[in-house]
Amino acid sequence: MTNSNVFQDLSRTWTAGAPSMAWPVAVWKNCFLDCPLAVASHIQRFAGRQMQEQVQLLSDLSREENAANVFTKEAAFLQQSALAWSTEVLELAELVQSKLLASTQIEPPQETHTFSRAA
Repeated sequence: MTNSNVFQDLSRTWTAGAPSMAWPVAVWKNCFLDCPLAVASHIQRFAGRQMQEQVQLLSDLSREENAANVFTKEAAFLQQSALAWSTEVLELAELVQSKLLASTQIEPPQETHTFSRAA
């Protein structure tokens, strides 16, 4: 067995006990609705931040007088952006894992509250 947290969580989840009767519906909802919407929202926020940073950099570069500085700053930004994308992929993997595993968790029993009458 691998030491990956993803596989360890999956094996723990599948052997934890019997899921509720609504489990197939919850899996379908997570796979085809909640998870894609969460991923799209996460990517949209990240892309928006990256575009905003690129526009800010272009604004700063328009005031540069030396062409070598322009290329150096743009190369540094591209390197930083590539590192940010790699971090983003890891965050997306964690998001997908949490969304998909959420449907397989056993729901805690509902507590019923009984209220006594006031005398």
